[in-house]
Amino acid sequence: MTHSDSGLAGVARPAVRAALRFPWKLFFGLVVFAVFAAAGVVFGVVQWLRHDLASPEALLAIKPPVKTVVYDYRGRVLHEFFKENRSPVPLRQIPRNLINATIATEDRNFYHHWGVDLWGIARAAVTDLTHLKIKEGGSTITQLLARNVFLTHERTITRKLKEVALAIEIERNYSKDQILELYFNQIYFGEGAHGVEAAAKTYFGKPLRELNLAECALIAGIPANPNLYSPRHHPAAARARRAKVLRNMLATGACSQVEFDNAMSAPLGVTPMRYRNDRAPFFVEMVRLHLDQKYGSNAVYEGGLKVYTTLDMDLQQIAERALEKQLSALESELRIKKTMAAYVPPADSLRATQLPDYLQGAAVAIDPRTGYIRALIGGRSWDHSNFNRAVQARRQPGSAFKPFVYTAAMDNGFHPTDVIVDEPESFPGADGELWQPQNYDHLYRGPVTLRYALQQSINIPAIKLLRKVSTSLVASYARRMGIRSPVGQNLSLALGTSEVTLLELTSAYGVFADRGIRNDPIFVLEVEDASGNVLEKNAPRPVEVLSEGTASVMTSMLQSVMDHGTGFPARARGFTAPAAGKTGTMDDYMDAWFVGFVPSLVCGVWVGYDEKRPIGPGMTGARAALPAWTDIMIGATRGRPVEDFPVPAGTISREVCAESGMLATDACPNVTTEIFDEHAEPTEYCTIHRGRPLQQPATTTTTDLAAPSRQAPTLRDLDQKARGKEKIHT
Repeated sequence: MTHSDSGLAGVARPAVRAALRFPWKLFFGLVVFAVFAAAGVVFGVVQWLRHDLASPEALLAIKPPVKTVVYDYRGRVLHEFFKENRSPVPLRQIPRNLINATIATEDRNFYHHWGVDLWGIARAAVTDLTHLKIKEGGSTITQLLARNVFLTHERTITRKLKEVALAIEIERNYSKDQILELYFNQIYFGEGAHGVEAAAKTYFGKPLRELNLAECALIAGIPANPNLYSPRHHPAAARARRAKVLRNMLATGACSQVEFDNAMSAPLGVTPMRYRNDRAPFFVEMVRLHLDQKYGSNAVYEGGLKVYTTLDMDLQQIAERALEKQLSALESELRIKKTMAAYVPPADSLRATQLPDYLQGAAVAIDPRTGYIRALIGGRSWDHSNFNRAVQARRQPGSAFKPFVYTAAMDNGFHPTDVIVDEPESFPGADGELWQPQNYDHLYRGPVTLRYALQQSINIPAIKLLRKVSTSLVASYARRMGIRSPVGQNLSLALGTSEVTLLELTSAYGVFADRGIRNDPIFVLEVEDASGNVLEKNAPRPVEVLSEGTASVMTSMLQSVMDHGTGFPARARGFTAPAAGKTGTMDDYMDAWFVGFVPSLVCGVWVGYDEKRPIGPGMTGARAALPAWTDIMIGATRGRPVEDFPVPAGTISREVCAESGMLATDACPNVTTEIFDEHAEPTEYCTIHRGRPLQQPATTTTTDLAAPSRQAPTLRDLDQKARGKEKIHT
């Protein structure tokens, strides 16, 4: 040993002797005593606070409010109802990176403590004293869960003691994995997001399972202070917090150095706008009212229902664009000063009672084979007005009501080829005075066929026809076909003076499209509770209200409206698919309508002001409503096979003169193809235009194999019993 070595040894020996003489046993005994004493104090606090804590039953039934999700018919989210935006997910579906990031940052001893981490509290206290400010908290994940479920966030000693006591009780009643799952589904992440699934959609616009390491680290760091670490409002703070979480993960071995480096350099990746799911607001409100009435508001906002609807979001967006495009064009064409863009909403206290003063519109699209509502627009802006003009507004349909008059006639012995005289005429009014209606164009055409009268929407023939079949009979047909609003009992009924809603009028036209079958509108298909139990299931309930022959004849007549009459502008705009429909215009152009259909879709459009006043000069159904309808139907049928209307079995087609209604000759200027029941077709050739007889189709129509079949006879028989009292007797 050198001199220097011996000197150092001489100095070290007294220190060693002193260390050996230190009462280590006493020291460790005091430490153990202190730990047990602290545990005893905690146990005593728990016993002291037990009377003021949640009951064991409440601890065992921790069920945070869960949002209700509304889906369209393809399973896409339409809307979510919630008091707290939360979508619970099981622990197995939570990314491992997120679990590791949370444990590494919030509670590294999570799987080893009993609700309270005494060493963690001591470490946090030393850190805070060293920095002379609170830099680190000592709360465990279990304590954070207890605080969020049962307590407030006030900074008091009493609250902290209760938090400790509750954490211990939670640990006694739940496994570690259960606690972790509850925590991830309960904790608040800012911007209204409760739970990790809601946080993933709120910040990244995608499901939780798709998050990468950097995104998991960002989310794991937010709950410590959701306002300070908001990646949208404080991106620098959020980035620094994410870096700390990643360092914690690296230190605990939860990620590799390469993964750490890649995540540190990754952008925050937050979407610029919050994830939104408030589509089709007027339709969604119908769903909410239905759920609230049937299950109560608590179930709607906290019960975690899954609601599957009939809406087609693609068609809904097509309809919204088409309607707004047309209404904006009308505002420009008519030089309207009070436009939607210039509208200033009133104060919130008045908004519920005051309707906007700008031009409005509504649209409904229904699958006539099922009654499923595929699109519904109740107005131009939900924010400006919650009034649903598609289902709540009753307006006069004008000539769009005439098909019910013609239906009653066709079903009771009349034919499209029957001739009626269009000439000025006076009718006795209810008050004893004469009523002198006029045609829209003030022209009178003399003898016309019923097909031509409907095709050109001539008023006088419709009124005469109504008088022949009676107002009560027409009203009964309208009710059977789906009109629920009161129907007047006077001759002005032929001109559409009885107010109806757009939904019921559109649904009633669906009877023509589905060959005499009525399917009442359906918008909710199925409702499940949070456990997946089916609470409600709705299916079509078809009811035969017209004969197939009558429905086909009316469809043929309404096709003439599209191809040669007031609906022809749709053809000029490029809509070429086989279709049928009818315009409607009220006096002074206050209401404009068009309702039309193809075999698989019936659509109705209304345009007008909430306050009953003129839209503008010349604003008929063809000018104001038909363009929007056309664009909707072009979008709805694009890329799909062309559908034609099936011809019913047991009928025969004949070429007839459009003016005389007799079999056509080569001298007839206007020839149409008419469908007749077998043995009911005309046998004489036109006497107005004498010429050589046209060759007529030789075969009787049999069952159309290409057409969709009707309901099975067994279903029809069962349904017949239920609707026996609804039969119309003439």
